Amino acid sequence: MRALVIGAAGFVGNYLVKHLLEQGDEVYAGTLSESVELLPDTTFKVDITDALSTGELIQRSKPQVIYHLAGISFVPEAESDFERTLRVNVAGTANVLRQAHLLSKEISVLFISSAEVYGQIKPAELPIKEDTPLRPANNYSLSKRMAELVVERYARQGALRCTIARPFNHIGPGQDSRFVASNFAYQLARIAHGRAPAVLQVGNLEARRDFSDVRDIVRAYRLLAHSQGGVFNLGAGVPRSIQALLDGLIAVSELKVEVQQDPARMRGPEVPELYTSYERAKSVVGWQPLIPFEQSLADIYQYWYERVGLELAA
Repeated sequence: MRALVIGAAGFVGNYLVKHLLEQGDEVYAGTLSESVELLPDTTFKVDITDALSTGELIQRSKPQVIYHLAGISFVPEAESDFERTLRVNVAGTANVLRQAHLLSKEISVLFISSAEVYGQIKPAELPIKEDTPLRPANNYSLSKRMAELVVERYARQGALRCTIARPFNHIGPGQDSRFVASNFAYQLARIAHGRAPAVLQVGNLEARRDFSDVRDIVRAYRLLAHSQGGVFNLGAGVPRSIQALLDGLIAVSELKVEVQQDPARMRGPEVPELYTSYERAKSVVGWQPLIPFEQSLADIYQYWYERVGLELAA
């Protein structure tokens, strides 16, 4: 299967490229500025806000499947610059779908949305299912829902087979340190190497979220891309508190640390608990998460411990 991964240089994109290669797919990669080391000969620069650039990439790769991961994914970044977020997440998605549509080859398109589109969830609505009402509550989730509408439009026209994935929080080695699990692990690694005092800065620890491993999530992406389309929630199906995530990472590090709450890390009012049901994905494509939460935390900490160590050696 010839696959095009747009947003291949990102955290999830790198894992997806590796998984597709392991499955024997012919993979092309589109990135904004960075190269993908796994694909030195089939990686191409693309700016999805530029229709010409996007069209050239799709024409060159002639994919049977497009995995569209590119976009602004950090909520505070979307809040600070909504205009850019709309250009990238909405107009960029429109460029990808339109150019794929113009190729007229019955391409399968997997669009990576977000569980954020569900917004303010009521306790009675848990676990979240695909037919749970959508109430985008911030710029990021609003842009993702708008992009979903673009995908749905092209799906109705029939030339493309479109699938929308709504992943919940997914973590793993290599994730940007702005995200909570990676940030805690990075702080702990610096403490372990003597680069910081034994004080861990945290935000809200009470929120309960659905954490899954990125390596499980990319398995789901490939399975869904070969399905007949639709909308699918992806997650572990289990709510875990940020406190439990923190405690797990501290246990892995075997460090004694002081935990301090940093007001700058607080996002304001948050939904207390969010978790999903992955029954539709399990029923349609046979997917379920396999990697234990504890293994994910151990791997994340090991990644940062080694990385901080390499920085010291440089």
